[in-house]
Amino acid sequence: MRAPRRDESGFTLPELLVTIMVFGIVSLIITTFFINITKTFTEDRAATDSINIAAIGMNEMTRVIRSGTEIEVQNQTLNNPVFVAASNEDITLYAFLDTDSANPKPVKVRFYIGTDRVLKETRWDSYVVNTSYWAFNATASSTKDVARLITPRVSPDLYLFTYYKADGTILPVPTTGTFTTAQLRSIASVKVTMTVQADLTARAKPVRLENTVGIPNLGISRVGP
Repeated sequence: MRAPRRDESGFTLPELLVTIMVFGIVSLIITTFFINITKTFTEDRAATDSINIAAIGMNEMTRVIRSGTEIEVQNQTLNNPVFVAASNEDITLYAFLDTDSANPKPVKVRFYIGTDRVLKETRWDSYVVNTSYWAFNATASSTKDVARLITPRVSPDLYLFTYYKADGTILPVPTTGTFTTAQLRSIASVKVTMTVQADLTARAKPVRLENTVGIPNLGISRVGP
C-alpha cells in the first residue's frame, strides 16, 4: 500500500525575497518616522529651554535696571549717577530692590558675561556712613548665574547693552570702553538684547529677546538712611 503524499508546498524563493523586501521597507518607514518625531521633540525642548532661560535672565535684568537709583554723596552737589560703570557686555548700577520695607537699603549690582559666556549677577550690600549717606562693601555679598549661554554678537547692533539719552539718541560706548561720570549721568534707558543658546548640542537655533528699560529714578536718590 502506498503512503500518502505530504504537501510540500511553501514560499518560493521569489516570494521570500519579496516578503523580506516589504518587511525592510516597512521597518525603514517606522524607523524614519520615530527618528523624525524624536528629533522634533528634542529640538522643541531645546528651543523651549532657551526661551525660558532667556526670559528669566531678561526679567531679572529688567527688574534691576528699572529699580536703578542715584546715591546721595556728602559734600557733593550732584548725586552719584545710577550707573557706576557701563559697557557693551558689562553694567554696574545702584538699585533699590529686594530690601526690608522697614529698613530700606540700596544695593550695587553688576551684570556681566563671564569667559564661559554665562550671564552673571554680582551684588554688594550697603551700609550707613555719617548717619545720612550710603557706602558699599568692598566684598560682594553674592554672585549667581542668570542665563546660559549668551552667544557672541554677530552684528554691531546686537550688543548685550545699548544706552540711550533722554532724547532717544544712542550714547555709544567710548573706544576707551569707559563712560565719563557726566555720560553715565545722561543714560536714561538701556536696551537689553539677549541671544541665548541653552542647549550645548545646538539642536535648536538660539533665542533672541530685546527689551528697552527706562530709568524712572533719574535725578533723585530714592532711598536714604
